[in-house]
Amino acid sequence: MRRVVRGHQLLIFSLMVCLAVSLPAQTSDDQLTVYAGSVVFNNPVYDTLVHVDFPFTLSRQQLEFFRPDSADPHFYGRVFAQVVLLGADGLPIDSNSTYFSVRVSSPKEAAGTEFTLFNRISLMVKPGFYNARVTVIDAVSKREGTFFLDSVVVKPGRTERLTIGGVCLARQIAYVGEEAAAGRMVFNGFQVLINPLRVFSYKDTVACLYAELYNLRFPEPGSHGYRLAYTALDNSGAIYRNFGYKLRDKPGSTAVVTERFDITGWTPGRYQLRMIATDLVTEENDTAMVDLTIVPEQRPVHVPDGLQIVDPYYALSLKEKKHLVTYLLTPDQKLTLSQLSPAGKENFLEQFWKEHDVDPSTRIIENRLEMIDRYNYCNRHFSYNEARTNGWSTDRGRIYMT
Repeated sequence: MRRVVRGHQLLIFSLMVCLAVSLPAQTSDDQLTVYAGSVVFNNPVYDTLVHVDFPFTLSRQQLEFFRPDSADPHFYGRVFAQVVLLGADGLPIDSNSTYFSVRVSSPKEAAGTEFTLFNRISLMVKPGFYNARVTVIDAVSKREGTFFLDSVVVKPGRTERLTIGGVCLARQIAYVGEEAAAGRMVFNGFQVLINPLRVFSYKDTVACLYAELYNLRFPEPGSHGYRLAYTALDNSGAIYRNFGYKLRDKPGSTAVVTERFDITGWTPGRYQLRMIATDLVTEENDTAMVDLTIVPEQRPVHVPDGLQIVDPYYALSLKEKKHLVTYLLTPDQKLTLSQLSPAGKENFLEQFWKEHDVDPSTRIIENRLEMIDRYNYCNRHFSYNEARTNGWSTDRGRIYMT
C-alpha cells in the first residue's frame, strides 16, 4: 500500500488510454453517448473544501477526425467537456471544463470499434448535496452528449478518525510510477480507468477497486498495520461473496488501496461491494459501499414460423410505450411527440418501431421485444421506489436499455 499524495488541482484534464473512433464518425446518431459519475475525495488536508472528480467515458468511434496538415500523417479529433455543479434549486453553483485532442495514425485505426476514451474533470466544492451535468462536445462535428447526475453527496473531510474516501470501481488499475502526470487519470502513481456507472458485462471477469484511507494513527514508534475486509452483497442485502480480509502495513497517515475482484460467472443483477477498513492500533473502522451491476447476455428473439404470439407491446400503457423510446428519440422527435394528442402519440410510436424494425420480413418487431425485456429487467433490479417502476430511468437503467 502507498501513501496518498494529492495536490490542489482545480483543473484536471486528461486524454486517457483509448479503448474507441471514426473518420468521419462511424455512428449516425445526432447525439454523443456519454456516461459520467462522481468520486468524492474527502481528504481532510483540504480543510473546508472537498475534491470531487467527475469521470466520464465515450466511444472513440463517435468522433469525427480530420487531418489538419498534409505534412502531418496523423488524423485528429477535438473534444470539449464541461461539468456544471447544480444546487438543490437547480441553479448553477460552479463549473469547470477541459479541451483535449485524440490522435490516430490512419482511417483504419479511426474506424476501430472497441476503443473508449476515459477522462475526468475536477472541482473543489463545499460539503453538501448537489446535482451535476456533464456535457461533451465533438468540436469537429459539433455533436454533443449530456449526462445528468443526481444526488452527488459531498461529505466533509474528518480529522478525528479513520475515514475512507475516493472509492470507485474501475475497468483497469495499473501502477505507472509516482512521476506520472496526475492529470492523465493517474491517482498517486496508479492509472485508474474509472467505470463511472459501475456497470459490467456478464462477459467481464474482473472489477477493480480504488480507494484512499485518511487519518491512520502512529501513537508509538514502530510499524502498525490496518485490516481491509471485503464482502459482496446481493440486491436483498444478503452476502453473495465473502472475500475475507487482508493485513497491510501503514505507509503513513494516509494510504492508497487497490484491489481486483473476480466476477467471473456472477449472476446478472445488482450488488454492493462492501469494504471495511480497521486501524489495528486505535480499533477505529470505517465502511464504504459501492454499487456494482452485472448486465445479462442479450438473447435474440426467435419465433418459429406459424406460431401465433401476443405482442406484449400492446399491453403497455402509453406512458410505458414512451419510456421504451426515451433514449432512442432525437430531440426533434421528442418535441414532435410531446405536441401530439394521445392517439397521435400512439401512431407516432407505432410508426417509429416499424421504421426501426431490424427484420421487416417477420411478423414481429424483434428489437422492440428485446427493449421490453430490458425495460422490465431494469424495473425489477434497479428501481428505488416501492412499486419498482422507475428502474428504467436510473443511470444503470439507461446504460442497459441503450
